[in-house]
Amino acid sequence: MSLVEEVQRRIEVQRRIAEMFYEPEARWAYWQDGRGPMFVYNTERIRTRDPNDRANGKFESAVFEPYGPGSRSGKAERWRVQKDSRSLHDLRRDAKARAYRLYQEWRQQ
Repeated sequence: MSLVEEVQRRIEVQRRIAEMFYEPEARWAYWQDGRGPMFVYNTERIRTRDPNDRANGKFESAVFEPYGPGSRSGKAERWRVQKDSRSLHDLRRDAKARAYRLYQEWRQQ
């Protein structure tokens, strides 16, 4: 086996291992004002390797809040999901509508 073939084989093995362990992340969009939380929804369906996972093929909406250094100055580097804010939806428009409703409620506080 030549050196080029060996390198190609190793690259293919690494690609297969990555496919086994990492699921592709669904794209998402969000609303945010200044330093506040992000009101997020998926713009494409969630795909998981486990066909029995209840999130498989659904859309999600959630609220992410900044924490740690920079969280109050608008330069947050870390975000966490707000407790009990995740919700699964069959339709993208439902996920978007919920995220927008939560955003509007937050703005009026």
